[in-house]
Amino acid sequence: MKKINNIIIALMLIVNTGCIGLTLLGKYNSNILVCLSLYLIVFMPKILRKFSSKINDLIELIFLIFILFAQLLGSILHFYGIIYWYDSFMHYISGILTSFLAVLLLVLFNKYDEKDRVFNIIFIISITLMVAGLWEIFEFTADNLLGGDAQKVLTTGVTDTMKDIICALLGSILFSLCYLYECIKKKNLVIKEFIKKLI
Repeated sequence: MKKINNIIIALMLIVNTGCIGLTLLGKYNSNILVCLSLYLIVFMPKILRKFSSKINDLIELIFLIFILFAQLLGSILHFYGIIYWYDSFMHYISGILTSFLAVLLLVLFNKYDEKDRVFNIIFIISITLMVAGLWEIFEFTADNLLGGDAQKVLTTGVTDTMKDIICALLGSILFSLCYLYECIKKKNLVIKEFIKKLI
């Protein structure tokens, strides 16, 4: 899995560097700041691993796949503009991934108890809504400071913001239902296997 992660990082950096070069030559139009930020973001799991052994190769892979689809394909290669449903899909996926983050936080702070399923699910959904809300605040702030319209306020008002949060919520609900199913059936499929690797 470590080799797979390194291959994904290498491919993303190669494509990213190519986009920067083409943009500087005037043959492509990509946000240079977004491209530059990718050089740091892809190495975040490796940096965080120095502070916590819980950040394993599986967590790094999940993170890299999300960055691949959200930042490289979505923002740098303009999938958000090309594919009309891509933004909603990514917010749905973000709901699932932030649910994994919530479980990770429970384990890191020694608060995970499989018997306390109601609390776990409330915590998972709450973390997802918090992250989704903070992301929309970030977009709103960036739009106002940089004069952009990432939230599509000019065309949809608050519709785009609410759609993004709802999609994330639906992703988290799906995750919670799968988690509850694994707990009731006492099966280690995806989520409980993920937890098992953390503990």
